[in-house]
Amino acid sequence: RVRGRSESLARQFDRVLRILEAWGYVDDWSITEWGEVLAHLYTETDLVVAESLREGLLDGLDAAELAGLVSCFTYERRGPDAAGPLSPERWPTRELATRWRALDRIARDLNHNEDDAGLSETRAPDPGFVAYAHAWVAGEDLADVLTDDAEMTGGDFVRHVKQCIDLLRQIGDVAPAPETRTTARAAADGCFRGVIAASSAVGR
Repeated sequence: RVRGRSESLARQFDRVLRILEAWGYVDDWSITEWGEVLAHLYTETDLVVAESLREGLLDGLDAAELAGLVSCFTYERRGPDAAGPLSPERWPTRELATRWRALDRIARDLNHNEDDAGLSETRAPDPGFVAYAHAWVAGEDLADVLTDDAEMTGGDFVRHVKQCIDLLRQIGDVAPAPETRTTARAAADGCFRGVIAASSAVGR
């Protein structure tokens, strides 16, 4: 049984390695420059985040837009009616809608490669929290952010924003473009206010 499990792990490792080689994160058993970036990302959708950085999808946005786009990597619809990612009825900016389409393409390409390799597919990014994150970092009050939304509770909002903050801080450390690092840190700071800051203080 131990030998069988070891062989299964070895096959799994080889499949993952093939994906990383094909996408340019590993080269002849050496980690590439972008492999180093990937190694410092700690999120379920790490490879999609790294590819988005490499394609410049996180560059040239303001803090609110970047928070909105980054929330796609951390947010996931849940509940009995959660049939997968669902785009917002109205995008906060046209640029965010454009960036989302490119991000979604990356995720779909990766899923196809993972499926071909016999690996479980990486969870699809979900734009369902984009409008919330954008409005919050733009300075709107919590009551206005959650108005007319019976499904998003205050507790869910706090949890999703905190997940977004964590990834924004990681991007603030690893993004190749200095401007993007600065914007990511500003977006994380913009998220950390009001009920978010208060809940963090209570948790200490």
